[in-house]
Amino acid sequence: MTTRPYGPMNFLDFLRNSWFLIAFIAGVIYWAARQDSSLDDLARANNRITSLENRTTILETGLGQIQIKIDTIREDIALIKSAVIKTN
Repeated sequence: MTTRPYGPMNFLDFLRNSWFLIAFIAGVIYWAARQDSSLDDLARANNRITSLENRTTILETGLGQIQIKIDTIREDIALIKSAVIKTN
C-alpha cells in the first residue's frame, strides 16, 4: 500500500499535527486586527481633544474679554467712589 505525498488525508494529518501553528497565526491576525481598531480609536480621541481645545480657546478668549470689561467697570466704580468721597 502506497501513500500519496499530497492527498487529503496527509493534509488533514498536517493540520492535526500543527494546530499550535494555526492557533499562533490566528492569534497574530486577531492581534493585528485589534491594533488596527485601536488606531481608529486614537484618531477619534485625537479629533475630540482638538475640538475641545478649540472650544476652550474660544471660552478663554471670551472670558478674557469679560475680565477686561469687569476691570474697567471696577476702575470706573473706584473713580466714582473717590469723586463722591471728595465731594462730601
